[in-house]
Amino acid sequence: MESFLPSCMFARKPDDDILNCRLLLQVRPGEYAGSDIGKKMRWILLKYGLYDRPPVGTSILAALQWMIVAVSSSVAVPLMIGDVYGLQVDEIGNLMQQTMFFIGLASFLQVWIGHRYPMLEGPAGLWWGIFIILAQLGTSAGLHPREIGQSFQVGMAMAGLLFLLFGMMGWIGKLQRWFTPLVSGTYMILLAISLCSNILTGMLGIGFQHSKEVQPGVALVSIGIVALVIWIMRTKRFSSFAVLFGMVGGWVLYAILGWTEPVRPAEQLIAWPSFFFWGAPRWDWGVVLTSMLTGFVLLTNLVTSTVVMGKATETEPTEKQYNRGGVFTGVSHLLSGLSGVVGMIPLSLAAAVIQTTRMASRLPFMMAMIGMMLIGLFPLVAHFLAALPTPVAYAAMFISYTQLLGFGLKDYVTVKMDERTITVGGSSLLIGIGVMFVPATAWQHLPPLASFLFGNGLLLGVLVCLLLEHVTFRQPEAGKKQKDDHAA
Repeated sequence: MESFLPSCMFARKPDDDILNCRLLLQVRPGEYAGSDIGKKMRWILLKYGLYDRPPVGTSILAALQWMIVAVSSSVAVPLMIGDVYGLQVDEIGNLMQQTMFFIGLASFLQVWIGHRYPMLEGPAGLWWGIFIILAQLGTSAGLHPREIGQSFQVGMAMAGLLFLLFGMMGWIGKLQRWFTPLVSGTYMILLAISLCSNILTGMLGIGFQHSKEVQPGVALVSIGIVALVIWIMRTKRFSSFAVLFGMVGGWVLYAILGWTEPVRPAEQLIAWPSFFFWGAPRWDWGVVLTSMLTGFVLLTNLVTSTVVMGKATETEPTEKQYNRGGVFTGVSHLLSGLSGVVGMIPLSLAAAVIQTTRMASRLPFMMAMIGMMLIGLFPLVAHFLAALPTPVAYAAMFISYTQLLGFGLKDYVTVKMDERTITVGGSSLLIGIGVMFVPATAWQHLPPLASFLFGNGLLLGVLVCLLLEHVTFRQPEAGKKQKDDHAA
């Protein structure tokens, strides 16, 4: 073991340092937890821990990076919702401002008094997927899309009450026991696979400026941005800002090439957030019930995102953190219902950003979320950031997305690969990935929630894994502990 330490702490290759130290801390956490060697190894894994205070200049750059990540990961949702619901340009701009403001507010509350991790609260893919599906079904049933939006405001508020109930009763912390390494690993692998199509499509320029084909020039620039991010990551001084430099450098190059869109002028300097964007709340049993069931399904996302964030920050989430996270996820859903924006949940992407930048400090994140709220107040700033070309955002974030797959593979490595593990993990992955290739139109005859559930390979794969892991192939507690010891 002693011969392994110099390789961990003093080797010249940063990637080898990180891998070796992580293995040591995972295999023998008790031996190095409070020692000076353990502290040095954790410094190699993270330049700045959760409660560290980076220098002012570093904090400002890190906050700017978090702001760009937050904007790039959420800017597409108001645009898609506006297109489906037939909103005017000004209305889409207002919805985007509302989204930015409440992302900042919800994320700030979480990192301050919620789960206390620097984890973005962003529009849930499940929410805006159902948002779009119900708009299409409602239109065919003779309902105006705005009426669907009014009903969704009630539905998201009711889902928020569900999260509040589970968090205050302490039930979310108990759900964490269901998310074994096999379940959380399956979730992260399927999440990475479900995102790869959109990532590569965006990097190739498909959909950029209404293009339906691959744009070779855009693809070459995307490859250049990825190469730039990798190169900066391998420099000791600026590795924490690789994503930021990649986005800024790509944006500047797009401007030089004339590929950027002009920034739309703002009609007023300050616009305060408003309530009930879609109009007065409207009760619809179908929409409200669908929203409640969706909120229950999203409890799994809250737990898995917290587990993954704990691994990225080299900490162990407590049961209180799970429950506080549930309470303030409920608060964010209540805010979504009051404001009319798409329901927000903790995004696992934040863990990938921390893994890439090796900066987990809460301070820059809190600064960034205050900045997001300010963006939501100043229309001109929101319009400027919304002009970031989407291929640039996808290319700069590509390496961060690969970290999501890495989290899942590392979870699988900790489990003994016997026949039971292969059956549970293999079945879950094959079902989840297979469903991703089934055309969405094949599920349209089913009820809205069932259509989205069975058409969502990520959720279906995780639910199958939970069923196989804890019901069909359930292990006695003694056998499970013995297997964990063997894997360690």
